[in-house]
Amino acid sequence: MVVFASAITVAVAAPPPKHTNRLAYETSRYLLQHATNPVDWYPWGDAALKAAREQNKLIFLSIGYSTCHWCHVMEAESFSNEAIGAAMNEHFIAIKVDREERPDIDSTYMAIARKLMSDPGWPLNVILTPDGKPFFAASYIPRDRLQALIERLGTSWKEHPEQIASTAAMVTQALAPESAENDRAPDAVMLKTAYQQLAERFDAVDGGFLPPPKVPAAHQLMFLLRYWRRSGDKHALEMVETTLHAMRGGAIWDKARFGFHRYTVDAAWREPHYEKMLCDQAMLAMAYLEAYQATQKPEYGRTAREIFTYVLRDLRAPNGSFYSASDSDERGVRDEKILTDWNGLMIAALASGAAVLDDETYAIAAKRATAVVLVSEPLQHQHEHAAYLDDYAFAVWGLLNLYEATFDAQYLDRAISLERESLSRFRDSDGRFYMTANDAETLLVRPRETSDGSLPSGNSVQLMNLVRIARITVDPFFDKAANDLLRTSAGDVDVIPSASAHLMSAVDFIIGPSFEILLAGSDIHPLQRAVFTSFVPNKVVLRSGADVARIAPFTKMQKAIRGKATAYVCTNHQCKLPTGDPAKVIELLATSPANAPRQLP
Repeated sequence: MVVFASAITVAVAAPPPKHTNRLAYETSRYLLQHATNPVDWYPWGDAALKAAREQNKLIFLSIGYSTCHWCHVMEAESFSNEAIGAAMNEHFIAIKVDREERPDIDSTYMAIARKLMSDPGWPLNVILTPDGKPFFAASYIPRDRLQALIERLGTSWKEHPEQIASTAAMVTQALAPESAENDRAPDAVMLKTAYQQLAERFDAVDGGFLPPPKVPAAHQLMFLLRYWRRSGDKHALEMVETTLHAMRGGAIWDKARFGFHRYTVDAAWREPHYEKMLCDQAMLAMAYLEAYQATQKPEYGRTAREIFTYVLRDLRAPNGSFYSASDSDERGVRDEKILTDWNGLMIAALASGAAVLDDETYAIAAKRATAVVLVSEPLQHQHEHAAYLDDYAFAVWGLLNLYEATFDAQYLDRAISLERESLSRFRDSDGRFYMTANDAETLLVRPRETSDGSLPSGNSVQLMNLVRIARITVDPFFDKAANDLLRTSAGDVDVIPSASAHLMSAVDFIIGPSFEILLAGSDIHPLQRAVFTSFVPNKVVLRSGADVARIAPFTKMQKAIRGKATAYVCTNHQCKLPTGDPAKVIELLATSPANAPRQLP
């Protein structure tokens, strides 16, 4: 007799965690990763700040994000440690912040960290006095060093609080905003300076910019492409191509599932941190698309398509919007936050892909995301979180690109409406834009960024948006807003213009030459292909019709000739003879040393 044993699986409930802190009630994946630490974490808010004042304890503010490798390391080796948890609870009020959920807090304390340390990053740990004045900052801190730091600062605050208070007062004084105005307006000379600064840091062997770690800051490459088109300087294009090839061939590119990892710690792109962020995919897709336009090399177009393959497969939510990231240390885990600013960037990238690659599927994906993310009134950063400047700026970028890909005027209307709203909510009387709205929570300083980081700053994108909308509407209101923004940013960008590469791209648009292109008639697809074949970044593209004439009055008289599709190519609203010939359109747009006429691919 044969006896068969049956296996019975018994579900055993996991034991409850030994510790649970206030973060257990939050929705952020990053905060929830710390909800069972022995550290008595608070989320940012009045309760934490009040507790610090009432208990006269220092504040340990720790900022990170859910897919950050060193955030994971510090959580595992330090914040999960019983002894460190006990010491932190004794000496500090500990506050955890998700930088993707609260970019205003991150920007504020990153600005402070830049004054207190070199090369700050995440996790960002800042120690404050009970009244919220910072005096110490560090990124990743090894466990032994952290334990010693906790004990030392705890003892110092009890025995010599006046010394810490004096240091904090000096740091706070250094944060006082200075006038950013400058007599010199950004000009073509500044564009050359930005190019030279990037050229000095360029890694001719492995591409990218030294020193490592290397972050694939796509907006710097996009500026170099514009500088190449303006000047004909072949080295600018060589810098772009060397970098794009090296990144695609390095370990920063996921050869199995496509998409780019966040950054590499080495110069040769071999040692990546494995998180993959939605925002990076969007910016890199746009950089590869522009390189494809500039060179007509198929590998650049193919890389953009493969980035979109990764995003549409792995980061798209069921409703058509896009999740934030894939995790660095767990390959199948996502951060499923849906952020308006990063979705705006991906909409911009997909719309560009639709126009440049002549692929309607990308436009359809962009429209689906727009219908979910960019229609809320008022605009939000994420569900039930007020919007920041970047949400508006990146959303307008996406909508303007989507209009040019589809010629559906609802997207143009929405872009202009959001731009007007951002001007009333985030701008001061001098024309400066801040990250937070005029009625937002008051922080130590009101955060304002003109320098780019791994992404273009909100101010840089705002300037580009204002220039594009001013060319479309011929409305002096938008022209003045752009000029005011440029004037109040001049002092920020004068010394190191390469640190504001996307703003320099907007300056390149302002200086010109630039184009207003109107397509009229029923079958405009061949003319649309001609417009997006070559690299002509400084342009606005419209399709004639009553809906557009209402927004752009100068288009009223530009109609199809003899019923055939017609293109009007204009500079400063002075138009050349209309044409129905796609080859002639390409010729009319080729007005720089770098751009000789080329055939349609």
